[in-house]
Amino acid sequence: MKKYNTQNQKRNYWPTKLAIIAFMILLSISSFLTYRIYKIEYSKEVLQVKEETSDVKNQLESMINNSLNVVKIITFLTEKNFDETDFESLSKSLLEKNKYIDATQLVKSYTIYKTYPLKGNEKTIGYNINADNLKKDRLFEAIKQEKIFFEGPIKLVQGGEGIIGRQPIFKENKFWGFSAVIIRTDNFLKTINLNNSGSSELFEYQIVQKHTDLRGAKFFKNEVDFSEGIVNKTYLPSGDWYLYVKLKEPKYINKAIEFFISSVFLSLIISIYLRKLSQDPIKLEELVQKKTIDLENANEELRVKAKELGDVNKELEHFAYIISHDLQEPLRMVTSFLTQIEKKYNDVLDDKGKQYIFFAVDGAKRMKKIILDILEFSKAGKYNEEKETIDLNEIVEEIKGFYKNGYPNGTLTYDKLPTIKSYRSPIFQVFQNLIGNAFKYSNPEETPTIKIKVIELTDENITIAISDNGIGIEQEYLDKIFVLFQRLENDIHIKGTGIGLAIVKKIIERLNGTIWVKSVKNVGSTFYFSIPIQ
Repeated sequence: MKKYNTQNQKRNYWPTKLAIIAFMILLSISSFLTYRIYKIEYSKEVLQVKEETSDVKNQLESMINNSLNVVKIITFLTEKNFDETDFESLSKSLLEKNKYIDATQLVKSYTIYKTYPLKGNEKTIGYNINADNLKKDRLFEAIKQEKIFFEGPIKLVQGGEGIIGRQPIFKENKFWGFSAVIIRTDNFLKTINLNNSGSSELFEYQIVQKHTDLRGAKFFKNEVDFSEGIVNKTYLPSGDWYLYVKLKEPKYINKAIEFFISSVFLSLIISIYLRKLSQDPIKLEELVQKKTIDLENANEELRVKAKELGDVNKELEHFAYIISHDLQEPLRMVTSFLTQIEKKYNDVLDDKGKQYIFFAVDGAKRMKKIILDILEFSKAGKYNEEKETIDLNEIVEEIKGFYKNGYPNGTLTYDKLPTIKSYRSPIFQVFQNLIGNAFKYSNPEETPTIKIKVIELTDENITIAISDNGIGIEQEYLDKIFVLFQRLENDIHIKGTGIGLAIVKKIIERLNGTIWVKSVKNVGSTFYFSIPIQ
């Protein structure tokens, strides 16, 4: 038992160990997948920011390139000495075709002397663009490299904020002045679909001059930190700007964490389920072992009970032997001596004395019959013969011959009966007792009519009915007639000890069958019994 318990303990550790191993493996896989999801989601969001940066950059460059074309046209015509009086008509034509531009200017040397449209821009006429020391370096750099430059957003002289793009003009290889375009901030923002804060549903934006970067003036009025998070920075050479785009709420970390928590939870569930699955065979094995031990104990108890039953049967057999031999001898002596007394003293005894002797002898004979019936009941169901094939038609036909002389007017009919495999002697005794009772308890005023038929036949059992038109049995006695020595009140004139049906019941039950009866008083009875056919 100790070895059995040790083995059980070792087996019980295995499901937990398996669950831990499975959890660690699943946790490792989950960690790897979480890292992959982290990288993939991060890459997707980086790509998303880059795509947004590219879209905004394209819009800005489209606007700037249109502005460049206007500036270059004005510069070219000015360098070719076109009639400056045509500036307004030319600018009007160019602005109608370029919705991004709010105004154009001609700057002679460093002083603005023409503006279109003039209305609203009157203050710009005569303004010296070189007055701001912060712009001098940019102006001189543009003149030196002979290229356009943009500045802004800046406070405009005429009011408001905007972006100014200036192209140096040279006549006869000498610096003459600038052609310029003005794009107001509102129009600029409308072009790239943003507000003053540089914020959309998903992104934050900022545009700064290249030479100052985030340390200088900023186009959008926000305090976003573009040094951390998912940020993309790109250069716009046409405006000499840096464009920053930042994702507002990166979700790659949250998605990775959510997946990791879910995968840990799922790993735990799978591990617990694996532990349960691995426990089931162990529990089943333990149950089988326990049931095996219980069965062994039950078999041992059954063996002891069988031995006790065998001892009891031997005692009963010995008791039956005593009854059949030792008890019969005194009865024979009593009967013999009483008979001798009757013969020797026949002349002396009066009628009353002779009657007493008759009653004594008759009682001894009935006692002997009871003793013999008890012996027969004890032997019922015990047979040493082998099973054999039995034709029930032959059994009934043989019994029919027994009662031909005793009941010459009686009839016994039967259906075609099957062949079964059983013990011949007990089967014969069952039919003989039931048919004999049918004749014995027949109605004296009617001719005995007995019928035998098969009620049901299956692969395993046969049910037979034996009916008669005899005196019948009252309902209250139907359960008593199979009890040993039980006789009915209305059959005391019929010889017998009341043991026949008890023997029949015992035989049928020993054959694993059943017997029952249905009866109507003064109409007749039908006995049913079912026995195996093999």
